Amino acid sequence: MKTIIPKDSQLTFYLNVYQDVALLNECLKQLRQVYPTSRLIIRSDGDDDPAIANVAIKYGGSCYYSQRLMALAKGGQIVHEMLRLFLLQETDYLFKIDPDTCVARKFHALPDVACIFGRKQGCWTGEPVTLDSIQGGCIGVTLDVAKKFYTSNFFLDPALGHCPPPWVIAPPLRRRPIELGLTSIDWTIGWACKEMGIEVLDWAEIKSEWQIPPQNDDLQYAVTHPHKLLPWEDHKRLNHS
Repeated sequence: MKTIIPKDSQLTFYLNVYQDVALLNECLKQLRQVYPTSRLIIRSDGDDDPAIANVAIKYGGSCYYSQRLMALAKGGQIVHEMLRLFLLQETDYLFKIDPDTCVARKFHALPDVACIFGRKQGCWTGEPVTLDSIQGGCIGVTLDVAKKFYTSNFFLDPALGHCPPPWVIAPPLRRRPIELGLTSIDWTIGWACKEMGIEVLDWAEIKSEWQIPPQNDDLQYAVTHPHKLLPWEDHKRLNHS
């Protein structure tokens, strides 16, 4: 596969924020040590805390306050809005990361093909069909795919706001929309890739899991997730800082 060694100017990092400003500050502090000049977009998903804008300014990011779009009733609008903001000043790559994501080092290489990439997560349907998606702690999107997604208006399809949405193809995916009333960025994008024939790649430099913090002392990975502090860890940090 063709790859490139990316320049800082080719990357955009995008974060949705909702009641996690403390994590955001730590995330961006580390990000700027690695990518000091890459484009940065912070979007408040229904959180009116003014501290979000302050943190965005501190780390040279653009900040947008908006309504809560993670609700299932909003369908795929949260992805469409991400793409809209990204394409206002496009770069070659978009990285959707979370406030508890750690950008530990620069990428050695990125795919030079149209794709979605990161840590691949598959879901078995009980039949010989797999819906692939990229775990949401770090989703890489190439520019051409971002444009294709956005111009298609795929994420504005009302079906994505139905309960259950079409990406619920197996019982493990039911809890988030049905019990919590929330959509899923990673599985919504995975569904779009399946429907539109877009390649989903597992990228070795990204280690993004659902609940288990990955080890990365040797900097094997450029990006790791999650890094939420447990209560006892927070207490320990505050008493040893």
